[in-house]
Amino acid sequence: MRLPGLLPKPKRVYVDAKILNVHDPTLARKAYVGYLVDRDGRLGVRQVEETESDDAEVRAILFAILELEDTIGHMTIICDHESVVAEANKEEVRNPSPLMRELRETLKKNRKTICLQGLQANPAHGIVTAFVNALKEGQAETPQSRK
Repeated sequence: MRLPGLLPKPKRVYVDAKILNVHDPTLARKAYVGYLVDRDGRLGVRQVEETESDDAEVRAILFAILELEDTIGHMTIICDHESVVAEANKEEVRNPSPLMRELRETLKKNRKTICLQGLQANPAHGIVTAFVNALKEGQAETPQSRK
C-alpha cells in the first residue's frame, strides 16, 4: 500500500523496438527503439545496432532508463515483449547475454525506483512505427528525443 505524500506515484514509461527488413534476408536490417512517458508527453526514439528482437527490446528498456532516470525518479517501464520481461525479472538466469546482464544489473541497482512489467498493447509501438514511416518518406532526418 502506498501512503499519500510519502512516495511519488511511479510514472508509466512504455518502450518498444522495431526492426526493419526482418523478413527479407537480402536487405540490411535497421532497428529503432523508443519510449513514451504516459500522461507526460515526453518521448524518445533512436536507431540502435541490435538486429535481433530480444536484444532490441532490451536496448529499448535501457534507452528509456538512461534517458529518464535523472528526471523521473520512480518509474514503471512497460514492455510488450513478454519473454524479455520474464527473463529480466527472474531471480537467476543461466548465461544471460551481455545486454540482458546489463539490464538485470541496472534493474537490481535501481530496484527501489524502477519496475519492469509486461503488457500486450503498447502505445510506444505507435511512436516507433510513426518515426520509421517518416524516415521512409524522408520526413525524419535523424532519430531524436523530445523532453
